Amino acid sequence: MSAVPRDVEAWRYSARAWQALQAQGFVEANSPVELPASLLEHFDWPETRDHRLVFVNGEPAEARHAGAEFRLHDGERLHLVFVNVPHDRATRWQHEFDVVLDKGSAEIVEQHIGSDGVDVLGEPYSRVRVGAGAQLRMTTLSNLPDSVSLYRREQVAVAAGATYFSTHALFGGRLQRFDLDVELAGEQASYAAHGMFAPRGRQHIDVHLDATHAARDTRSAISWHGVADQRGRGILHGAITVAAGADGADAQLQTKNLLLSPHAEIDAQPVLEIYADEVKAAHGATVGQLDERALFYLRSRGVPLAMARNLLIAGFCREAFAGVVGAELQARLESALAARLPQVTEIPQ
Repeated sequence: MSAVPRDVEAWRYSARAWQALQAQGFVEANSPVELPASLLEHFDWPETRDHRLVFVNGEPAEARHAGAEFRLHDGERLHLVFVNVPHDRATRWQHEFDVVLDKGSAEIVEQHIGSDGVDVLGEPYSRVRVGAGAQLRMTTLSNLPDSVSLYRREQVAVAAGATYFSTHALFGGRLQRFDLDVELAGEQASYAAHGMFAPRGRQHIDVHLDATHAARDTRSAISWHGVADQRGRGILHGAITVAAGADGADAQLQTKNLLLSPHAEIDAQPVLEIYADEVKAAHGATVGQLDERALFYLRSRGVPLAMARNLLIAGFCREAFAGVVGAELQARLESALAARLPQVTEIPQ
């Protein structure tokens, strides 16, 4: 890791967190590590058991999973699990891979989990190519203990007539940084993104999303929700660029955020740069607190305050799961969200 991120402006809100993390003096996690049995239940999903690849500190859990390229087939669903296991001192790992879908439709579920202990920093990097007319759906669930940090980078190229769907649910971690770079490279390519983060304690989650319209008649629709509690901090930099010659582009970006504590912080940065004609584009950002009228309504009907707050928070966050296909996966995302909310009693009969 370099002492200072290369693009200082892109790290404006996270440079101090990154430098504090680096002060741990990480060593490479290059020794064999066994997968703790306690973590199996977090990803041993029956519906993905036959199409699951597990990586422990960046290394494949099985030798047959050592490939650096995943070439998907029509109808395939691939479950990628990245497990962070601590050593006796602070460690870091890196993993680089490619994803290719030439035709048809496919889905990837990417999961990040870990064990609490000495600090671990994971740095996965991927290049994704969606072929002409293909449809790729990517769902990321990152649910980390406070001793694990993640720097996830992804570059996506979407060809003519292709569609890329992404959903992110980000919880926990000392520092989570996601750099998502999506290029709509062919005519009539489209990108639909839903996402949410929910930092609490002193967790820090930073999402830097760049969508570039590089061809005519392309579409993007980005919707992100944030909830920060205690001293948690969340950052969303959502940038849409309509390049010269990308006439007919339709670009939409919206982020909605809730602050649950006077010490919590969310920085929302929607950005539009347009260099083409006949473009339809809009962006918006809101940051606020829970609706007191809605709280009063629930409490007036016998719902305890803590439960009323959780109901409103959960309802707000579930909007980010609108793009998820499959009842099992949606239930798992909602379960991860529920585990991050304060425990409350049942509604009295």
